[in-house]
Amino acid sequence: MELMRFLPVRALPLPEESRYLFSFDFDDTLFTLGGPAGERRSFFRLMRALRARYGVLWGINTGRDPVYLREGLMDMFQDDPEAFAPDFTVTMERNVHLADAEGRLMPGVCWNDACAVAHDSLFSRYGRMLEELMEHLEKQFSGLELQRQQHDAFSLVVNDARGLDAVSGVIHGTVAPYEEIVTQRAGPYLRFSHRDYNKGTALAFIASRFGIPYAHTAIFGDGHNDLDAMRNLPEAFRCCPSNAAEEVKAMTVSGHGYISPKARTMGVLDGLVRGVLPHFGMRQDVLKAAEWKRGADESFSE
Repeated sequence: MELMRFLPVRALPLPEESRYLFSFDFDDTLFTLGGPAGERRSFFRLMRALRARYGVLWGINTGRDPVYLREGLMDMFQDDPEAFAPDFTVTMERNVHLADAEGRLMPGVCWNDACAVAHDSLFSRYGRMLEELMEHLEKQFSGLELQRQQHDAFSLVVNDARGLDAVSGVIHGTVAPYEEIVTQRAGPYLRFSHRDYNKGTALAFIASRFGIPYAHTAIFGDGHNDLDAMRNLPEAFRCCPSNAAEEVKAMTVSGHGYISPKARTMGVLDGLVRGVLPHFGMRQDVLKAAEWKRGADESFSE
């Protein structure tokens, strides 16, 4: 889907040398619905400074579909003259868009084509079994009001945290014999997908395209589907906000990582300043270049 190319802002030109790659989950990590505009301005100022000083690229790695992500990005860019588009996006935990020479987000054709073939084959072979499983879940958990995603036939929404654990248990017990099938979980969402295509394998592909080693990559996330990225790129720096799932916090501290005491977007900002900068040996004077002492930035000033 090429609608990402029509964002109101474009990615910045690539730095002379791309040295680092920062990957951000969207909902409840980088983006907070209704969050203060000052948080968004702080993020873009800092990323602009890091790009200029250290060749940092950035992108969004999310379970949202392209339509839903575009809506969120429009909110994120709103009334911010300093905003600029990411260098890459991953949607539905698997489909890749990369900024072209003009800063437009275009489909990563070779990756997306292979991904589509793999999922077409998967659902062709196991679609009947999955359909029966979903019908069984709807009956067994009728009190939870399970909903199917309109644009994603093999996904569910369960707006009950404890109920979601129970639903996940039934799903895992059913699909365990089928090694190719995995489930992606983020907040109330559950999606069936092919084991070879997830936030981690997509990010590895993107890092390879930009020629950036995993050790120069940072992963920010809060949900279960972010675990794939952390597992697949074990050398990467990990960061999560205080609202992250306990499994994500455990994975974060098991390697190079930082758990912010702050939630959501503020946790990302804190993680950049107190986690990423010292880990990669980036000098604190980059904060001066980002005019960090203004407004919402003051609580992070050193």
